[in-house]
Amino acid sequence: MNSENSHYKVIESHFNKEMILPTSKSHANRALILGALKGNNFRIDHLPESSDVQNLLSCLSSIGLRIKKINDSVIFQNSFPECESLSNGNVIDLHTGDGGTTNRFLIALLARGTKTYRLFPSEKLASRPIDDLLTPLRALGVVFENSTQAAWLKLRGPAKFGASPLEIDCSKSTQFASALMLAFSNTNQTFHLNKISASETYLKLTSHLIKETAHKNYYNTPLDYSCLSYPLALAVIKGKVLIRNCHDIDPYQADSKFIDMLISSGADIKWSELGLVVTCNKKLKPFEVDGREFPDLIPTLVYLAANIKGTSTLKHLSVLRHKESDRLVELIELLKIFLVPFHFDESQDELRITGTEIKPGSYVVKPKRDHRMVMTAYLFLRTCGGGQLAEVDCIEKSFPHFLQIMQ
Repeated sequence: MNSENSHYKVIESHFNKEMILPTSKSHANRALILGALKGNNFRIDHLPESSDVQNLLSCLSSIGLRIKKINDSVIFQNSFPECESLSNGNVIDLHTGDGGTTNRFLIALLARGTKTYRLFPSEKLASRPIDDLLTPLRALGVVFENSTQAAWLKLRGPAKFGASPLEIDCSKSTQFASALMLAFSNTNQTFHLNKISASETYLKLTSHLIKETAHKNYYNTPLDYSCLSYPLALAVIKGKVLIRNCHDIDPYQADSKFIDMLISSGADIKWSELGLVVTCNKKLKPFEVDGREFPDLIPTLVYLAANIKGTSTLKHLSVLRHKESDRLVELIELLKIFLVPFHFDESQDELRITGTEIKPGSYVVKPKRDHRMVMTAYLFLRTCGGGQLAEVDCIEKSFPHFLQIMQ
C-alpha cells in the first residue's frame, strides 16, 4: 500500500493460524548503534524489515560505514567516527524516517563525529519531544543550529566527555537515556538518570545489549513481543494461534508481560516444541494494569478489555500522549466508534472499560498515521463484522507483513 489514504477491507473470519513473527526493532536499533561503534566485522543476525530499522541502517551507510548485507544479517566492516573520512562532504543530509529510536539514537551517535549533520525526518517526528536529549549533548559541547533549508535538526560535534555524570531527564522518554548510553558505551562517560516514570525495562534492555556485546562480535535479534501481542489478543477472543518462533520470555522486552497477563486473566496458553499456542477462552477475567510499565502494549490491552465481560482498569496513560499520535485520544475515539462503554478520569489518569459484545456493522475507521493504532483498529474490525481501515501503509514502521500474516 503506497497511498496514505488507502483503505483496506477487513473481513471478519475465524482466526486459526500458524505464523512466524518479526524480530524486535528495539533490540535491532540498539545493536546497530553498537555495531557502528565496534566495527571489526561485528555481525547482527535476524534484522527485522521494520522501516525504523531499515532507515537507521541506510543512515549509517550514508555516514561512511561499510556495512555488508547477507540476507537478514549485517556485518560492520569499519566503525564510527573513524569512518567519517569515507563520507562525502563536510555537511551530510540524512533522511531519517519517523522512528523515535531511529532519530534519537542517531543524534547521540552523530554527536561523536566531527562533521555537520542535518536530519530530515518524516511524518510527525519533528513535533515529538527532543530537548531532553539535546540539553545533555550541549553540555558536552555539541552544537545544534536551526537550518535554513528546512532540516529538522542540524548538529556538529565532537562531544567532549566530562568527568562528572551527565544529567538526563527521563520524565518524557527513556529513549534519551538509551541513546546516550549506547553512543558513549565505549567511553568512560557516566550518567545520572532523573525522573524515570515509565518504560524502565527499555533501560535494562539497553544495559543488557551493551554488556552482551562487550566481549563478543555478534548479536542475534530476538522475537518482537510488541508484534506478538496482536495475534495473541485476537486468538484469545476469536480462535487459535501457534507462534513458531516463540519459545520463551524475553525479560528485556516490557511487552513480553502480555503473556503473564493473559494467563492471569484465564487464557489458554501452552508452550510446546513447536512454539507458543494460544486458544480462545470466552471466560477471560477483567484486569488492572499500569500503563507506565508497557506503553506500547496499551492499545492491544484496550482491545482486549473491550471484549472481556466486566470492567478493566488501565492507569497512568499520560505516557501515551507523545507517541506517533496522541494514543490516549485515539483509543478513546476507537471505543466510541465501536460503542464500548468506558469512563476516563483525567484527574486520576485512569481509563475504565466495560467489555461488551460489539455489534457487527459497516464500520469505516480512519485512525491517525500511527502503526499501533492502525493494527489495534484492525483487531476491532476483525472481531465485529469487518469494515474499511485507512492508513494501513504506516504499519511498515514495525510490522510490515501484518495484514498478510493476520488475514
